[in-house]
Amino acid sequence: MEAKHTPGIEAVLEELHRRLDHTQRQDKTDMRESVFDRHLAHVPQIECADGLKLSVQASAFHYCSPRESQGPWHLVEVGFPSRPVPELQSYAEDPRRPTDTVYGYVPVETVALAILNAGGFAPSPTPHERA
Repeated sequence: MEAKHTPGIEAVLEELHRRLDHTQRQDKTDMRESVFDRHLAHVPQIECADGLKLSVQASAFHYCSPRESQGPWHLVEVGFPSRPVPELQSYAEDPRRPTDTVYGYVPVETVALAILNAGGFAPSPTPHERA
């Protein structure tokens, strides 16, 4: 099934884009003139409902497109998933080490499908649970 026609994919894409949003990750100490090559804070690790964890990043310093720090991005860098993720395998820098490699230029729809297949995003802990 094609990702864009998968039930629930739009909500996962929306949340993924929200987490990648450059305006929430700007490094206020980076005074470069162009916003397109400024350093951005890393996106916190994504945890899925079934326990899958992965890093999803996009900026001028990652394997993404556009390769700039403003977005929106249609290809992103995924790294170091906690277990092999079949949807990502063809993008692996080192396919022999699926949990210890980077996956470059992955379509955001593919990442969203992997998250959806892992039960979606894990619920955020309540303030009481964080304490």
